[in-house]
Amino acid sequence: MKNFSMPKQVSPTLELDELTRLKHSLEKYVSREAAESILKEIPLSVNSTPDIRAEWVEKMSAILENRFDMETVKNIRQECCCNENGRLEDTADNLKQLYFSLDKDLHRFVSALNENGAGWFMKENQLYTKMFFCECPMLEKTKNSNSLTWCYCTAGYNKKLFEIVFEKPVYAEIVQSIRQGFDFCLLRITFQ
Repeated sequence: MKNFSMPKQVSPTLELDELTRLKHSLEKYVSREAAESILKEIPLSVNSTPDIRAEWVEKMSAILENRFDMETVKNIRQECCCNENGRLEDTADNLKQLYFSLDKDLHRFVSALNENGAGWFMKENQLYTKMFFCECPMLEKTKNSNSLTWCYCTAGYNKKLFEIVFEKPVYAEIVQSIRQGFDFCLLRITFQ
């Protein structure tokens, strides 16, 4: 996949972690029965190859899209975001320190990050963030797709991240994705 970058550290329990998050999310937004049924229907073995993980992602995305409305799919997948062994909190803490050091001035915050090549911008009081590489090990060998189902976890990750940074609720939305064939992922962060 274009612009894919394997994370430096991939958990040896990657598949188990993924299944656990998905099961919890399905139970929360649908039901325990649906979670058990879906996970039995499409099993994922530990230490799968990148090709097997990619095939599993395609099948799981199709099941979610065919069985649930899009709002439910988004909720399920956003809840599945990982914290990358504490990386979410570490990144959020570093961004929060920068934001607070700039007197909570969002425009100065974005400018400071752009000095390091972030490519972020503000439009109509919304923050747009770019990700130039996909680091999801589940997508390492996947093909481009118009479906954003698997990518909604990135919106969940960014929601958690920016709620820590800004200390208030935000809504995170994927505008475009590398998986769709774009050169970068673009997310819109709206303050609630």
